Amino acid sequence: MKIVFLARYLPAEGSTTHIYSVAKNLIERGNEVYILTRGPGDDLSAIKLFEKAKKSGVRFVKLPFPLYTTINLVSKIKQLFFYIYATPFTLYQLFKIKPDVIHSHYAVTTYLAAIYRSLTGKKFIVTHHITGIPKHFLNRKADYAIAISRELQDFLITSYNYDPRQVKLIFNGVRPSEDNMEDSDVSTLKKQYNIPLNKIVFGVVGSVSHRKGVDVIVEAFSKCKHLNVHLIILGDGEIEWLHQLINENQINDLVTLIPFRDPKDIYRMMDVLILASRREGFPLVPLEAMMMKKPVIRSNIQGAEDQIIVGKNGYLFESENHLDLAKVIENIALNPKVLNELGENAYQHAINNFSEDTMIDEMLELYQRTL
Repeated sequence: MKIVFLARYLPAEGSTTHIYSVAKNLIERGNEVYILTRGPGDDLSAIKLFEKAKKSGVRFVKLPFPLYTTINLVSKIKQLFFYIYATPFTLYQLFKIKPDVIHSHYAVTTYLAAIYRSLTGKKFIVTHHITGIPKHFLNRKADYAIAISRELQDFLITSYNYDPRQVKLIFNGVRPSEDNMEDSDVSTLKKQYNIPLNKIVFGVVGSVSHRKGVDVIVEAFSKCKHLNVHLIILGDGEIEWLHQLINENQINDLVTLIPFRDPKDIYRMMDVLILASRREGFPLVPLEAMMMKKPVIRSNIQGAEDQIIVGKNGYLFESENHLDLAKVIENIALNPKVLNELGENAYQHAINNFSEDTMIDEMLELYQRTL
């Protein structure tokens, strides 16, 4: 099949990683995948992901979609102009490619698929990666919508007025990770990054931002100075703000900062992953950690209860409540023997519920409905 993804742009975040993973798996199954997009922008991490996706066989077509991060009246007018400007270029590419499947990964690009549908009768699919995306005239109703969490499924039915039969719940999935690293190799890796060998290591993987709740984690660790713990933060973003938080909370000796890179080695060094996001869709990072047999602590927001069985493969805490998070950290630090069992359970939960192949199988089943 020829499959077209519509994506306004491709930043270094979970939704982009998901798009690339889906594309790679589809290509491995003999399909052609085209991504019509503005591209990765100027961010170096996004460019690295983009170049890696190219090598996997993804065919990129650059389009003049808007790329504005500041939202005000002027930027909205400029965005509208560029969306209109991008329309003939997009339609030209769609008629040139003649896709079997059109799958939009940004709701704001659905107007293009809707125009193409009106001209050709071709049905299309949209994936909503997060709840709360406002309805406006560019966000058109697809023939089928993929919800990546139960909360999103309810949101699409109630807010976008989809018939329940049009909405397919497909959890994000990741590939199983082969981890044959010996304990001695992990120790060597920790020494390389000056991470203490005798402490419980908690890890954060992702962009450094307010939305990701990094401030909540730092404040929680400020209440855990008496414990045998250490924190790794892997990511790029608002680094100066993060340094300020660490200094204000006087936890410099408890934290190791690492610029974003392939997180596999970082997962190996940590004992527990923390995700304190204020807003998420169905994040991949907890699934990646669980595939590496690492338990997860998550804020109790969208998708959390599907990923985490409390006390079985991890723990939940009240979103934005650093004291609640500190209690969970303390509980683990005082009972480190639970980590092995939690890690094994996390792995089994991920394998059974969140494998990439299962996700793609369900997606292909939905694709068949549009042919």
